[in-house]
This record gives sequence, structure tokens and C-alpha cells, in this order.
Amino acid sequence: MPVATTSSSLSFVPSVFEILEGHKFPVFFSRYPAGISVSARDVELALRSIDEQTSEEGSRERRRALIRHTNPYGDPFAVCHCSALPERLVLLASLVEVMWIHDDVTEGMDHSAACREHLELEKVLRLDIDPSTVDSKNLRQKTLSVVLRKAIDMDPERAPAMIEMLKTYLATFDNISDFTRMEEYIPYRIANCGYWMSSYFIRWGMNMTLSDKDYASIEQYDIVMGNVLGLTNDYFSWNVEKDQETDRMRNGVMVLMKEYSITADAAKMMLLGVIVEQESTAAKIKEEGLKKPASKEILQYFEAIELYMKTFSRIVSTATSLHYGHTA
Repeated sequence: MPVATTSSSLSFVPSVFEILEGHKFPVFFSRYPAGISVSARDVELALRSIDEQTSEEGSRERRRALIRHTNPYGDPFAVCHCSALPERLVLLASLVEVMWIHDDVTEGMDHSAACREHLELEKVLRLDIDPSTVDSKNLRQKTLSVVLRKAIDMDPERAPAMIEMLKTYLATFDNISDFTRMEEYIPYRIANCGYWMSSYFIRWGMNMTLSDKDYASIEQYDIVMGNVLGLTNDYFSWNVEKDQETDRMRNGVMVLMKEYSITADAAKMMLLGVIVEQESTAAKIKEEGLKKPASKEILQYFEAIELYMKTFSRIVSTATSLHYGHTA
């Protein structure tokens, strides 16, 4: 399989992916170049195994996993995280997939029951985790312990930060607040959509650590890109989520309907405007940031996060459309 960096000779990301030209796949990708990892097949096989280990055959979460990985040009992880080193991509994809399955399982529970499940899964998030000692009927616990052990052994130096990040995700992604204004909802949505986990794993996947100074210089950019990710997910998933019963506020369209007393169609159009505005803000922040000398790590991160974001919306759109077709 031939390998390319990107269409630009100024690329700073590892040479670990092939270029996908957007104009060849207009339904699924933006006009910008995207990439697919050279280890895409390994990712597909690993995630098929994860899905089988963490969900019952015929279950809702198994069906959703199959839909999620239905994409005409590669698994979403192999595309969105195409900048990751191959040996790291399989592990980060496996870790996130367990969390995704966990989310699918718990979102149908009332909030109290879901929180108990979050605490159960958190029990295996330990540096000294030994999968052979995990004797649990919880399928996600056992699978997570195995994958986590491999990730810790691969990169023991970053392992403490990884575990803290995963603990923070479990502690913050689920919320029962009844948001009535977007300015309250947006900060919650960043954590809820898993952006901080994705942001972390983009860096981990490239074996890159940003210094505190470097991260401080791009923190606002990272926040705005998280806004784009969460709200884009809301925009494309509205048709699926609008009729689902839940005790949690789960979509920005509903927040806008409440805040402005408008119809769902009007709120969805307004949400699209918010997304475009956030994208423009991110571009301006990046432009201003690059007027100053930037480290190689910052340049890598800018490029990698944009590769992630450029393909994310199309993949979510495809998966959501397929899900809607299955549930309509």
C-alpha cells in the first residue's frame, strides 16, 4: 500500500496514511484532503473483536457498533486518527471503542443507574491493572483491562496521564442538567462528545507531548474545535435523537428550541450557523497563533486535529443516516 503524508510538502505529521481526495468522495468527505491509515485493516479487525467482546449479539449496542463502522472508505478511527502511528492506532481505537460501547449501553439507563455503571468501569483504570484478576460479568471491564494493560506497557511514561484522562471522561461526560441556554450547554457538550479524549489520543497516537507552554498557547483553539465537534454531532444526530426518551438534555437543537421558543427546523438551522461561526473562530485563532514562532509539536497538532475534524462530520452524517434508516 503506497504511503503519503499530505498533499502539502509542508506536512509535519508522520508518514503513516494515504491521501483521500475529497472531490472523489463528495458524499462522505469535505473538499479538503483527508487521509486513511496504512493500518486500517488492522483497526477493522481489532474493533470487530472489541465489539464482539463488549456487547451481546443482537443487542442495541452491537447494532449501533456495526452501523458506526459502516463507511464506504474505511473505519472511522482509521480515517479520523490517520495521523497516529500504526502500533498506537489499534490501541487507541480499541480503548475509545470500549468507551463508545459503554456510552451506548448507559444512555438508555436513567442517570442514577448510568452513574453506577460509570463507577464500575472506572475500577479497572489503574496503573497496576492485571487483566487476569478481573473476574466480572461486566463485559466492558474485562475488555478494557486487557487493552489498557497493553497501552500502559507500550508507553509507561504517559500512562498516568492517560488513566486520569479516561477517569475524567467517565466522571464528566454524562450529565442530567436541563440546559436552557447554549452558553451553558456548549462547555458540557465538549466533554460529553468525547472531544477531550479524542484530543488527547491524537497527541498520544503520534507519540507527542505538548509542553504546558505550548498547550496554553493553543488551548482556546482546542476548546473551539471541541465546540465544533460536539455541535456537529448534534446537528447530524437530531433526527435520531429527537424522539428518544431520556432524562438528560442530549442535543443542542433542543436547547435552542427552549432558549428562543422556536421550531425544531428553525433551531437546527440556527445550530448550523453556530457551527459555522465556531469554525470561523477556530480559523482566526490558528491564523493569529501562527504569526508567532510555533514548535513542531504545535504544527503537528494543528494538522492532525484538522485531519480529524475534516472527516468527522461526514462520517457522523453517514453513520447517522444509516442508523436512522435502520430505526425509522
